[in-house]
Amino acid sequence: MTDPSAAPVIDAIAREPLSAAQQTRLHRAIWAERGRLLDVPVAVTPCPYDDAQLLGFQREGRAIGYLPHELSSHLTRDRFRRVFPDMDSYAESPANGFTNAADVWGWFDYEAAREAPWLDLDEPATLKAIAAAGRTMLTLDQYIVASQDQHVLTGRHLDDRRSWSRLATSYDGRTIAARFDGDQPEEGRENEPPTPGSLLVAYDLQPSDNGRMLGVRTRSATPPLKALWDDLWTRTTDAYVRAGYPARLGTAPADYLAGLPRVPQQPSAYTDRFAVPLVIEPRIPWQVQARLLSVRLSSQSQRFSFEATDPAASPDRPYVGWFNAWHARFPEPISSIDARAQLADDECGATPIELLAMNAALPDLVRTSRFFEAVGFVMTTPTTEHITNRSPGRCMSLYRWRGAPELGANQHPVPYPMFRPLVRGRDVTTLSATTEERR
Repeated sequence: MTDPSAAPVIDAIAREPLSAAQQTRLHRAIWAERGRLLDVPVAVTPCPYDDAQLLGFQREGRAIGYLPHELSSHLTRDRFRRVFPDMDSYAESPANGFTNAADVWGWFDYEAAREAPWLDLDEPATLKAIAAAGRTMLTLDQYIVASQDQHVLTGRHLDDRRSWSRLATSYDGRTIAARFDGDQPEEGRENEPPTPGSLLVAYDLQPSDNGRMLGVRTRSATPPLKALWDDLWTRTTDAYVRAGYPARLGTAPADYLAGLPRVPQQPSAYTDRFAVPLVIEPRIPWQVQARLLSVRLSSQSQRFSFEATDPAASPDRPYVGWFNAWHARFPEPISSIDARAQLADDECGATPIELLAMNAALPDLVRTSRFFEAVGFVMTTPTTEHITNRSPGRCMSLYRWRGAPELGANQHPVPYPMFRPLVRGRDVTTLSATTEERR
């Protein structure tokens, strides 16, 4: 839904010559309007594509979109209802089971044609064809944003005439397809009156299904990750500065930031496991960092003993480490004990300081009940005041309690659906007096 008063501004920017600066202004204007309807802040980073890339996209019939992290998961999809009430789909409900192959966010490109490409292929042939073209499927959340962007810019949604698009989202293990209703009935189903703007999601496809109306919507298989990584660095360090880390360390904010390492090139071995780079500040005790960042400490975390399972794995000066996303590395619930036992030689369990960095960078995880356990930091006190608990392996975790983030430990080290282990690759980057170093 777009406020009519915002339409002239968006239209004027859309008519400007295509450039990275123009696309940044355009999508910031679009999301400023959408953000007005959400309960979370939305920030659009600068467009990472250069002018030549954008002109190439235009020649190939592609457009670009921006998906905020706060709208990138099936666990956040219900927020779309506030922005686009006409969609009214069961795939947006808070308890929906339409999960993405991976929750991706940030800038992406997509086919802007009204009809889906790669029609009349079954799923294996579709995946083979798009892989050969260097493409991968959009998630349902990217598709929603792309289609709504097209509606703002052209007055029509994607696939609003007859085609359906396969997407990188599944229901009960089956890849879904989706389309939007337009003003006219879907071709071939003229006896079904349309509801303009309605999001239709097919959950009953089989891999062997194909047809002249069934295609796919895709994005580049090599998205502009550096822009995403730089944004994570900025989110984290901004939180550190706001919390008073420079003053705590006796330095000015500018000098503090200059002394932090930047995000390096991602180690190739981490591509499928560790996609979230975070800058970690180990010079301030984790209990102090929690208070500075307004993260509560549970009674247990304040009074009981914990220790790192691998203290040599973390440097004693600021470093950039690579961490798993909530849905990655251990996509299903697992106990902290089993997760620790399954760590590879190039992996280590996270610490409370790293939990705090993840929350500083992506606070919406805790807001939406996607909690992490620091499986590299375990409780050594065997009992609580009220319940005897001699279970070994209880570890520090970060969750939401009484409406705010809190550090504490689960009562038993067993799988919990809301929790995933936080794991880091051992390869980190620090900043020496003259250059960045990897260890």
